[in-house]
Amino acid sequence: MKKVLYSVSVFIAAITLLSSCKKVQDDAIGDTEMIQASAMIDMNYEIDFSTGTDQAAQNNSYHSLIMVEASTMPACVSLTVETAPGGGFPRTFTLDFGTGCSYNGFTRSGILIITLSDYLMSTGSEMTIERENYIVNGWAIEGSVVFVNQTTDANQPSWARSTTNSVFTSPEGEVYNHYGDRTVKQIEGFGNVDLNDNVYEISSGSHHLTRSDGNTLEITILDPVIKAMSCDYISAGVMHIEGGLLNGDVNYGDGECDNAAMYTHHNGLTFNMNL
Repeated sequence: MKKVLYSVSVFIAAITLLSSCKKVQDDAIGDTEMIQASAMIDMNYEIDFSTGTDQAAQNNSYHSLIMVEASTMPACVSLTVETAPGGGFPRTFTLDFGTGCSYNGFTRSGILIITLSDYLMSTGSEMTIERENYIVNGWAIEGSVVFVNQTTDANQPSWARSTTNSVFTSPEGEVYNHYGDRTVKQIEGFGNVDLNDNVYEISSGSHHLTRSDGNTLEITILDPVIKAMSCDYISAGVMHIEGGLLNGDVNYGDGECDNAAMYTHHNGLTFNMNL
């Protein structure tokens, strides 16, 4: 009789464990939308930052020893430049994309306001980016973000990125509130105006995402995350994610541009995810 009871107990425990694992897997797969949204949000920050870099280079605001580069702005963008009295800093670039303008592979509308406290490449300088009715490839973006120059190696410019009040609305109408800090390095594509060859490394930091249905996701960088502008997906790195029943790590691979990742739950359960 004891053997029977023991066998039944083991069977029930096994079924419970399998059910629990399936629940975790189903929840994680269901929350890939939030992980995808997080990646899209990072990409939008990179797009706007690269636009600010272009404007600095084209308006004598990049480096005190580097002259103005030729403008690459398309005719559909209206640019206004304001400087402090005497032509110094702060300098503000207001870009109006109108009702729709394609630039560097992205379709944008609305207004982007970029303010520099000093030359972009001066350590300690700040770039503040604000948006008004601003939409990128269908994503509506509200709020501001600040980049502070922390460069110690001229060949790998680095910035601390922080935001406290950003709101992103997906093309499907899903609303995400976002705040957090990241350390961002540009590791490729530096020194030209082509955004498509830019590659960024997010080496540290965390951010918090809240969806309109109340679901939350806390994301922390464990191993540097690599994101190329030419790829829609994160191609390498490890992030720790927590939200709902999720509590584990997402590994984005070894550099291939694909939507594959592996999730490892805190209890050791692993499975593949398509983002």
